Amino acid sequence: MVNVERLREEMKNKSVSPDAAAAAMGIDVATYYRRMNRQGTKFTVEEVSKLSVLLNLSSDTMQEIFFER
Repeated sequence: MVNVERLREEMKNKSVSPDAAAAAMGIDVATYYRRMNRQGTKFTVEEVSKLSVLLNLSSDTMQEIFFER
């Protein structure tokens, strides 16, 4: 399960809007919001990778957000 609050914090700190995140992942912004509201359970590996690059996340931070419970 994705740590949605931590993801939102990273996005805010790096001034990345939901629109920009959705565009980087190649999804519609409505799809982005649905996935965030479901704790990110439907993000694909490719989308996680693209979002991690956009946010310039370290491997540790990426692990904390996307892979730890």
